[in-house]
Amino acid sequence: MQLTLFTDYALRTLVFLALQPEKQLSTITEVADRFTISRNHVVKIVHQLGMKGYIETIRGKHGGIRLARPCLEINLRDVIADMENVTCLLDCQREGCRLAPGCRFQSIMRKAMRAFLGVLAEYTLDDLVRDKERMCGLLELEIPVTTVSEA
Repeated sequence: MQLTLFTDYALRTLVFLALQPEKQLSTITEVADRFTISRNHVVKIVHQLGMKGYIETIRGKHGGIRLARPCLEINLRDVIADMENVTCLLDCQREGCRLAPGCRFQSIMRKAMRAFLGVLAEYTLDDLVRDKERMCGLLELEIPVTTVSEA
């Protein structure tokens, strides 16, 4: 399966936000510039991610975007299923398919999709950003300082 650019960019946006210091707001322009994506495209992606509850969007002069929940709670299967909005890889609604009445390919493709999504269900956004130093280096970002609470 090949993901759409929309989903690819949505995942990149989530990775970018996951690499920011906790609670820090980022802007759509920062995401667009970092990945060389059209700002208008990022606006649509951010809107969808916000509607699905993956990110928080704050309007106004001091507004921005940030993750709405911890990386461990953002499952890759859910993100991809929400962004792709597909349940089957095969379009059997085309007119004129002479095989449709006896074809088994659609059920095979549904099984493949379940397997694909099943593997993705094993991973979260945290898995994508586990090596924060390396990921920040690749994106030329400052490495977020994590505070360790003293016992």
